Amino acid sequence: MDSWLDDVNMWRILLIILAFLAPSPAFSHTYEARVDESVWHLDPSPLQCRLWQSVPNYGDAVFEANAGQTLQFYMDLYRPISRGGKAEMSVEAPEWRSGLVSRPIGTTDFKAGRRPIELAEEVANQMLAELQVGMTPSFSHPGWFNEHPVTVGVSAVNFQRAYRDYLSCVSGLYPANFEELRQSRLLFGINKVGINPEIQQRLDLIAGYINLDPSIKKIYIDGYADKPGRRGHNWELSRLRAAAVKTYLEEQGVMPELIVMNYHGEGRSSRRFQKEQYSADDRRASIRLVR
Repeated sequence: MDSWLDDVNMWRILLIILAFLAPSPAFSHTYEARVDESVWHLDPSPLQCRLWQSVPNYGDAVFEANAGQTLQFYMDLYRPISRGGKAEMSVEAPEWRSGLVSRPIGTTDFKAGRRPIELAEEVANQMLAELQVGMTPSFSHPGWFNEHPVTVGVSAVNFQRAYRDYLSCVSGLYPANFEELRQSRLLFGINKVGINPEIQQRLDLIAGYINLDPSIKKIYIDGYADKPGRRGHNWELSRLRAAAVKTYLEEQGVMPELIVMNYHGEGRSSRRFQKEQYSADDRRASIRLVR
């Protein structure tokens, strides 16, 4: 009897040792807003439409459309991740939608930092379409520690109304952004200083943007002339061109204190020409916006 008990105890001890020696499964964690936590927010403006959801203990899932640019999606984490890799993308069917089927939709690069996942317009629009029908876009990616994979889901609960407001915001976005308008070259005819229709169209776009973007700190206007003609006459031409642009912007509501005007006569050619050469590009005024 004692021998039989000794054998049983020996096997128990052996099983315990094997349990300690066996590799433990990787610890994983899933982040997703519960039904009562799922709230979609919209930050609307004529320059940016930002539709986002806070994922508890993880970060923000953000759809962002900026004036003059295409839609993008990104994850803005509460704490940065130190290593990159690949993220598996899928759309998951909620338990209460029995007619929907979960499926993988591909992979994407996963970068170190606060924004490890960034998706361009095509995939971002696909995610919006999945959210519209009640699916949950999900990402599985490396976590903050080794052997700590993470799955994060973007909940479709309460999405529909926020999405309608987002579409309305996108339809009202300004047609150009800062990078497109940061530097402009306005061309004048020979001995001309008036605002022609082409210049007016550009100035209307610039003035409209400046009046929407409070981050604009200075507007530099520089007037120029080409080589032919008397030096004094060309100097005056460059001044009148810069002044015409300044006046027009102010008439469109741009604050005069933002504007710095200079004029240079024929002293600064737009290209490197021989002395006897000149260019239509030299009959110009330039505008530079500074934040």
